[in-house]
Amino acid sequence: MTSETIETERQTDERPDRTGWAATGAGVLGALAMTSCCILPLVLVSLGVTGVFIGQLTALYAYKWVTFSLAAAALGFGFWKAYRPASSEDCGDGTCARPVDRGLMRGLLWGALVVVLLALAFPYAAPLVLTF
Repeated sequence: MTSETIETERQTDERPDRTGWAATGAGVLGALAMTSCCILPLVLVSLGVTGVFIGQLTALYAYKWVTFSLAAAALGFGFWKAYRPASSEDCGDGTCARPVDRGLMRGLLWGALVVVLLALAFPYAAPLVLTF
């Protein structure tokens, strides 16, 4: 091997694995997509935001299971990346990448999971809460 090949391999090994953060971001975006049909219009009206587009958000209810499937897949992959055992690389030569902050990643994933579960339960719980 030439020195250029060794240097290129070392540079590719030093790049941090960003797939966990990508999965976390996808899970959070999926959770926000889940709220677009039910919870988001209620929150926007509560904050005083009005407009014709708020009424159109309820049309997204037909895609609730599609957004749930995408959110569940992203959250599942994110949880797998966040809770899998850390790779046991030998860092003796000092070329290890900076470790990922799994605490923040786990917190974001749990928060997104709560939002997805609230969005799933909202159509069933809202009539019960409104009767009181």
